[in-house]
Amino acid sequence: MVSENVIRKRLERLEEAIRRLESKRSVSEKEFLSNWEIQDIVLREFEVAIEAIIDIGAHIISEKGWASPEKYSDIPGILARNKVIPEDYAKILEKIVSFRNIIVHEYLYIDFKKVYKNLQNLDDLRKFAFYIDKFLEKQNVNQ
Repeated sequence: MVSENVIRKRLERLEEAIRRLESKRSVSEKEFLSNWEIQDIVLREFEVAIEAIIDIGAHIISEKGWASPEKYSDIPGILARNKVIPEDYAKILEKIVSFRNIIVHEYLYIDFKKVYKNLQNLDDLRKFAFYIDKFLEKQNVNQ
């Protein structure tokens, strides 16, 4: 059974990461590109936010007994096939998960201009929380 408590804790941390990212949005691109401390904060909060998304998706998939993902980037497609998130959003979420892989595994090649661009658009992270809230509401109605 999907644990709402497990998901809610991770949604709270996702929201906290988004708030922290928002606090850095007003920094100019020039300052962002020249300030390693701000870059580190932003990268860490993106990593935490995306990890929360992955954890939530993996929990739902596991508890529902759906096909296990071979890699993190499979999670959005599985969620979409099972109507947790829309198909078009799954493609966006795949890019978000790929961004996490760059942060974690390809850290030597991070393009901070792209990181800054992602910082200016946090709506895609928020959409995940919205879809998961809707999923949880549906789960509660069906129980």
